[in-house]
Formats: sequence, C-alpha cells, structure tokens
Amino acid sequence: MQDQNIVVERHRKGEALWVRRLRTRAGLARHDLKLRNNPPQTKFKRPPTRPHDFQSHIYSMSQPELVPFVEELAHLINSYPNRFTVAEVGGPFPLEEMKAFTHGSKRLNSAYNFDFLYADALNADTIRNTVKDWPGEPREGWPSWAFSNHDAPRAVSRWRNTCDPDQYAKLIAMVLLSLRGNAFIYQGEELALPQSEISFEDLQDPEAIANWPETLGRDGARTPMPWSKGNDYAGFGTAKPWLPVDPAHARRAVDLQDGQDSSTLEFYKTLIALRRDSAPLRAGDMDIIYDDQELLILRRHEGAQIVLALFNLTDKPLPVPDGLNIPSIALSVGHPLRVQDYIAPYSGFIGE
Repeated sequence: MQDQNIVVERHRKGEALWVRRLRTRAGLARHDLKLRNNPPQTKFKRPPTRPHDFQSHIYSMSQPELVPFVEELAHLINSYPNRFTVAEVGGPFPLEEMKAFTHGSKRLNSAYNFDFLYADALNADTIRNTVKDWPGEPREGWPSWAFSNHDAPRAVSRWRNTCDPDQYAKLIAMVLLSLRGNAFIYQGEELALPQSEISFEDLQDPEAIANWPETLGRDGARTPMPWSKGNDYAGFGTAKPWLPVDPAHARRAVDLQDGQDSSTLEFYKTLIALRRDSAPLRAGDMDIIYDDQELLILRRHEGAQIVLALFNLTDKPLPVPDGLNIPSIALSVGHPLRVQDYIAPYSGFIGE
C-alpha cells in the first residue's frame, strides 16, 4: 500500500499540469469551439422519446479535436501497468470513429460495438455484415462484441423465438466467443436469464417512467444478480434491492447451476476455457468460408492451427455444404450433425 501511495503521489506531482491540459482538451473534444447550438432534428428512424433525440448533434459530437485528445489520453493511460482501454462510441457514424479511436498503437485498445445490441434478430447475415467491417487489416484496431448490456433487452428474450432458453443461451455464447475480438459477457447471460418484467410502480429508469408506456425502459435488464434461491432476494442481500428479483431469475440462480453438468453456467465455463486454451480463438484471424444466407461457418486460424465454428441460428434444419471437412468437435450445443447430412435447428459446434 505504501508503494502504491508513492506512485500515485509521484504521478500527481509530476503530471498535474498535463492532466489539467487533458481535461481542457476533453472539453474541446466534446463541444464546438464556438459553442454553437445544435439544429433541430426533423428526420427520425423511429418516434423519439428523449430530448436528446430532437437535436442534430453536429456541434456536440465528433469534433475534430477528439482524435488528438484520444492519443494524449492513451499516452497517459499507457504509462500505468495492466491497463486496457475500450472506446464506447455512439452517434450517427460510430464505425468511422471506432476505427479512428483504435487505429495503430498510440490510441485505444478496442472499441465496443453496438450493432448486435439493437439487432431485431441474430442470423448469419447480421453477423457477416457486422464482422466484415473488422477484417484485420494492418494497424486496424481490435473489435469488441456484446449481445446484451444494461441498456438493451436481454438477448435470450430478444432472439430465441421458440428455442429452449438454455439451448439458445449456449448457442449464442458459442457464436460470441468464436468471433475475432473481445467478448463482453453481461451479468446473467451465463445463467440464461430472460428479460425481467418490471411493473410501473417498481421502475427506476427515468426514461422509462417519462415515456411509459411507449418504452419499457432498461430496468428489465438491470435487476439484481440471482446468487441463490434461498431468500426473497435470490441471495443478492437481506434488504430489499432497488429493483425486484424476477422469480424466473431465482430459478436460474448461480448455486442451482454451479457444478451441474448440463447447466448454462457450466457450459460457459467450458467454453471460456476452450477459448483461453486456443490460440486461433483468442487472437487468430477469421474467415467466413461459406456465404450462405442462413448457415454461418467461421474459420479461425493462427499459424498452422485451425478452428472451425459452424452454427445454425434458424428454426429449421440446414444441409451440410458439399465437401465440408468436418473437424473433431471440441464443444457443441443442440444436435449439430445428424447422419452427417444436415445441421439441426439452433445447433452449432466448435471443432479443431
């Protein structure tokens, strides 16, 4: 603790002026130098629900000073050990800014992608169209992917249709951890938690309260983590939490899944260990080797090591491509191969 205090004090004394300069640049990066007002927004993809949506943010976002500020910020952060930086980029042109903020070695390490969070469905085309923007070109940044977070309804509820929730949670976990880039796993995904139903009286999200019932808000994905089925709050604590615990979540609590071979939690542990021990899955290149509208086949490779990941995200069987060399399967979900001629609905595998 004493050594840490010395390091912090040394940085405070030696870099105080520079930190103040970075803070000033941060202000310039976020706002127009002339402090002009944004014009009103008149074209909408969907009916707006927030005051923010009624502005065209040409003066409050994406200013030219932003990239130089990112470089200065990264330079300071990189002076500390064991650090990793992620850009969270919104606005009308997120891809261009994600690329800019992570380009080369002097900026941020990765960029958080929102494409899947607001996708109406998860299918092979959606995945292909998203990952093609990060092909691994020289000096390209490292992408990050997420299927759920605190601002989007849980993926199992958004996408699974008629599929069993546990099977679907395992399937999309395999997809997420097969992609080239970082996988962000939102709390509860490893338990196959569905979106919670929150009554108006229990809402905490100001946006949901103000726009009720036009939007259901974000609280349904923000409920307490269910650790055990032993008390009224699923082991989260002994006092009433800020949001109620969904009974469906309590039935999927950690202690009920831990150590159970068929549980979603144990599947996640196995999947994460598989990725950790596989150089192609961790950091290898990625090719999409079968451009079919519905079947997704990813090839990850690092040197001479090759991993094949195949997924049927639909509710119908799909034929195995002619000439496909089926690898030794390391992990699977559903019934990926039936008599070597088709891929069962909502099934997939990772093989070496």
